[in-house]
Amino acid sequence: MLGLDGAKHFALRSLDRVFAEAWQAEEGLQHVLAYSDPAAEKRMVPGLLDDYAFTAVACLDAYEATADLSYFNFAQQITDKMVERFFDPVSGGFFDSAAGGSEKALGVLGTRRKPFQDSPTPAGNSVAAIALLRLHAFTNQQGYREKAEQTLELPAALAGKFGIFAATYAIAAVHSLMPHAQVVAIGEDDLADQFCAVASSFFAFNKTVLKLAANKVVPQNLPPALAETIPQLPAIKEGKSVAVVCSGFSCQPPVTDPEQLRRTLGIALKN
Repeated sequence: MLGLDGAKHFALRSLDRVFAEAWQAEEGLQHVLAYSDPAAEKRMVPGLLDDYAFTAVACLDAYEATADLSYFNFAQQITDKMVERFFDPVSGGFFDSAAGGSEKALGVLGTRRKPFQDSPTPAGNSVAAIALLRLHAFTNQQGYREKAEQTLELPAALAGKFGIFAATYAIAAVHSLMPHAQVVAIGEDDLADQFCAVASSFFAFNKTVLKLAANKVVPQNLPPALAETIPQLPAIKEGKSVAVVCSGFSCQPPVTDPEQLRRTLGIALKN
């Protein structure tokens, strides 16, 4: 948002280190990456729900910041593993620890629970629902949305009693109730930068902004929902810098003027 390249670089390096040292496709995420005491014994401690949910959201943020599909793929892998290990297929929602895991070594109570109350860090179930809904917007895989809805339905009658400690639950509910929107700016010139600036100036939980070079707009570089539409646009094949607004898995005609994009977004996001 502020164009701080140093912050972006450090964030991506941190996330890359998690993938290099704390993630394995079969074993999943580890809870501990490193200890401050170099003499401390290194232990393999399985990740908890919060580890998976926050890392999945971080991966989606990284994808939006870079348009590097590897981050999107990591988000999907981590979310799928999160569902496999923590989701309750009977009642819905996510347990905070995996069944039969060794999380007691961290001091966690033996009884598994489904956290929804921010304490004050965002609750694992709410963040997991946000990750699922954001993935659904990029993939149109209905299973992601169904699991998010099942999760949000669990505390619906009681969430209001949590007050401000249900803030993340409320944000997840906004993601669920509002149609998702993606703004794709295509090009490498000043006009493409203006499209990104205009798109970023609108605040909305359900909005994503991506910037792609024209030669990167091919199906293998895009998530499934966008791969079906964006590469087919004639303006892209002509090498023009354009912006495309997509909502509900359909895309509007390309926009060639920043002010036109502002008007289009104002209608699409109802600002």
